[in-house]
Amino acid sequence: MSWTKVVAITGCDSGLGWALAARMAREGLITVPGMYNGTATEASQALKNLCAHPFKLDVTDSKSVHEFSDYVKSIVKKNSNYKLYAVINNAGVMTIGDYEWHTPQIIENTINVNLLGAMRVVSAFLPDLRKSAQSGVKPRIINVASHCGLHPLPGFGPYSASKAGVLAWTQALRMEYLQNDLKVLTFIPGGFVGSSNLLKSQFLNGTAMLEHIHQDQKALHEKKIRILNDYLKQASNNTRFDSLNDENIIETFMKALTDNNPKKMYKLESLRYKFYYNLFKLPLPDTIHKSLIKRFLKFPEI
Repeated sequence: MSWTKVVAITGCDSGLGWALAARMAREGLITVPGMYNGTATEASQALKNLCAHPFKLDVTDSKSVHEFSDYVKSIVKKNSNYKLYAVINNAGVMTIGDYEWHTPQIIENTINVNLLGAMRVVSAFLPDLRKSAQSGVKPRIINVASHCGLHPLPGFGPYSASKAGVLAWTQALRMEYLQNDLKVLTFIPGGFVGSSNLLKSQFLNGTAMLEHIHQDQKALHEKKIRILNDYLKQASNNTRFDSLNDENIIETFMKALTDNNPKKMYKLESLRYKFYYNLFKLPLPDTIHKSLIKRFLKFPEI
């Protein structure tokens, strides 16, 4: 009997998550997008128009995660030819700034969303994914990681730590389910910040950083924080939910989703990324290494 693939994906209010959910729905997959901002938004309605099934989801809340999982299960149970095929962890947050500037709340939220959130989602879905594997579906877990997890950069400490954690955990999970025909892989989409709301909280968090540092730290850091915050402010402005239209990113993801024998990692790199990240791997003196990173990031002089 033929069967229809059901996919659940987190972080679909805008950017990468919305674009991937829209593409999967257009391809005829039964797509359940997790929406942090709920299902009454323009982004959610646009996905409904594509026959997707948006559901409110906060990956930092275990109750919300289990409600999301139960909703996906209910869709599968109501249709005898539906099979749970993929769980995609895309929800993510990022705040840029030196580690010393970060408030405990920013650090904890970064880890809670990017790493622990993904873990909560997988824990909720694992029993059903295993059942799908036993029925010959060849299901998969796709965790969205980052180049910052492969090569941490200054100014991205907590974010890099969270994504490095995703990479390590994904590798361990992949080996644990190697014999169960449940595929576990990572997807690294490269740079797309300008087409997403990944930095939506940057300006607000930058203000919190200024309030967080002690008086003796302000002489060293206040000017730097203000300059960086002003520079990044334009990136923190809300972009349209459907702004990401990079076909290379979307097509590479679709390969990760549909390849019969998927690779461990699907990674996109522009020529600029390849050039710099290969240089970063060289055993260069720290001063030269830091200078290369400075050129790569193109942050203002501070």
